Amino acid sequence: EDIPKVTADAQADVKKALTALEGQLKSSKYLVGDFLTLADIALVCALREGFARVFDAAFRKAFPKVCAWFEGCVAMPQFNAVLGTVKLCATAEKPQPVLKEFLPPVRSEKKKEEPAKKEAPKAEAKAIGKAPAPPRPNGPTGDVAGAITAVGDQIRVLKEKLKAEGLSGKKINDHDEVKKLVAQLQAMKEGAAAAPAAPAAAPAAPAAAAAPAAAAAPAAGGDAEAQITAVGDQIRVLKEKLKGEGLSGKKINDHDEIKTLVAQLTELKAQGGAGGAAPAKAPLPTPPAPAAGGGDIEAQIMAVGDEIRSLKEKLKGEGLSGKKINDHDEIKTLVAQLTELKAQGGAGGAAPAKAPLPTPPAPAAGGGDIEAQIMAVGDEIRSLKEKLKGEGLSGKKINDHDEVKALVAKLTELKAKA
Repeated sequence: EDIPKVTADAQADVKKALTALEGQLKSSKYLVGDFLTLADIALVCALREGFARVFDAAFRKAFPKVCAWFEGCVAMPQFNAVLGTVKLCATAEKPQPVLKEFLPPVRSEKKKEEPAKKEAPKAEAKAIGKAPAPPRPNGPTGDVAGAITAVGDQIRVLKEKLKAEGLSGKKINDHDEVKKLVAQLQAMKEGAAAAPAAPAAAPAAPAAAAAPAAAAAPAAGGDAEAQITAVGDQIRVLKEKLKGEGLSGKKINDHDEIKTLVAQLTELKAQGGAGGAAPAKAPLPTPPAPAAGGGDIEAQIMAVGDEIRSLKEKLKGEGLSGKKINDHDEIKTLVAQLTELKAQGGAGGAAPAKAPLPTPPAPAAGGGDIEAQIMAVGDEIRSLKEKLKGEGLSGKKINDHDEVKALVAKLTELKAKA
């Protein structure tokens, strides 16, 4: 139905806007100068329904410039392609009833909805209040560590988002949402370490159990090295998490969980170097095997090179770098082992060491795989370059090194055969 006051107010608003447009168009062909711009496109689209349905001839009479501008724009093929042919209104359309789907809800329904809306924040507040509760997982299905990790991940994601928004350092740490999540994380950790001591200690139990398992495993055919690697990975993941929480340097290394894992790692290494030394070092005596005609010294060189790389990565994760890594006892031992293997490959054991080179023709016979050899030589080049970097060489000096040149030549030859 028509409400005269509302209609009159709407007409007054439209006239005010069109008067401003009329004044602008007296000094220029289009809204912004003498060429069409986005301003013209936006306003023509906004005014289309008015000109087509309610701006009759009497209403338009006061705005000749606006009418000329509008008709000129809608006549353009670009407008016509989108809006179709626009005919100016002859008689203003009468108000039409609103369709049921567009009717606003009845007030009584609003009142019923409001309490529900008010209850929602309460429910959220309760949820937030219960956030420290994750230490409860003392049941068989609970997982405190998983809950703590989830909140830690939330903090990291939020910090990344805030960085992208231009915040940094203290501003990120002082952000309300970050503070809430950090407080929640601390509450969860305190809850895990407090009253429910048994369940809180549960996540650590598998890690602690790993130590005795490490000692017993070598005798039963297990692999202490795998356990050492697993604990090393755990340390790296935890350090990343602590970095995401804003800790750095000494504070990370002095963190209780880091200290516990490092102690566990040291114990595993000690066990590997003591009673369990025989199985750990078993691969060392194998280099002479090529003399028997079955082994492949190149494969052993690659294996030791890979071991050096993975150990360097692990030491980096523990906070060592540069010369300290190269001076590490285990690195020195492995480098010595690698040098010895290479010497065997270049001395008496030369024939077996170079045995892989004649094999490239084998693919023709259907047995060998030249692609695998290409990959192996590529890995050897990478491993050698890493070693030379560790020795202080870089750039052109590495590429001009005799061993690198020899391997690159070998790789080129293999690729040519492929």
